[in-house]
Amino acid sequence: MSSLIKKIELGIKEPRLVIDYFLNKFNREQRKWIEGESGIKKKEYKTYQEYLDHQKSKLDKIKDGLRPTYDIQYRLELKNRLKEQSIVQPGMNVLCLAARIGTEVKSFFDLGCFAIGIDINPGVDNKYVVYGDFHAIQFSDHSVDVIFSNSLDHALDLNQLIKEIKRVLKPRGFLVLEIVRGTEEGYAIGDYEASAWEKIDDLLDLFLKSGFEIVKKVNFEYPWPGQHVSLRLKMNQ
Repeated sequence: MSSLIKKIELGIKEPRLVIDYFLNKFNREQRKWIEGESGIKKKEYKTYQEYLDHQKSKLDKIKDGLRPTYDIQYRLELKNRLKEQSIVQPGMNVLCLAARIGTEVKSFFDLGCFAIGIDINPGVDNKYVVYGDFHAIQFSDHSVDVIFSNSLDHALDLNQLIKEIKRVLKPRGFLVLEIVRGTEEGYAIGDYEASAWEKIDDLLDLFLKSGFEIVKKVNFEYPWPGQHVSLRLKMNQ
């Protein structure tokens, strides 16, 4: 009961929050999924701006849960996974896509890399992440040694994202992905996912068909069950 009273009091003080809540609820119920390539589908938005606005709103809802436990534990877990793969080396420059508060950026710092993240909502006073849309990356062609992302399920257009990754990545650079399990592998789709796959291999097939090859991969359980995959472009790409 006290929780309900607090929500009512907050609604009186901040009526905009109430409006946003019902707008988001309405939009969530209205959004449909479009079947795409084999095993992959994407969420339908009326406009690209609606997609951006929806994705931007996630940080405010989850930021309290990202600090400090997640920030400490995921930083260590990812660092250890990267270290075990022996692909990322000190001195490499790294671009982290959809990096939110920058925990993954810190993992690369711990391995001696120069790293920066981009996100459509990096929050306020973020030292590790700058504004950027991974569908239209602002950095130069073939300028990055390593690109990392654990947010492919938030991409609206996976083919456009892959195109941008190929453009920015150095010819023999590495793409490191942490991929959540597919819907047939036990993953339940949430409100903010914009792409979904039945199996991890369905998603990886998109990258393989785009000229990437798998270098190493390993399963993991934190922060969600998935697969850590390192790829690079084939020599003739």
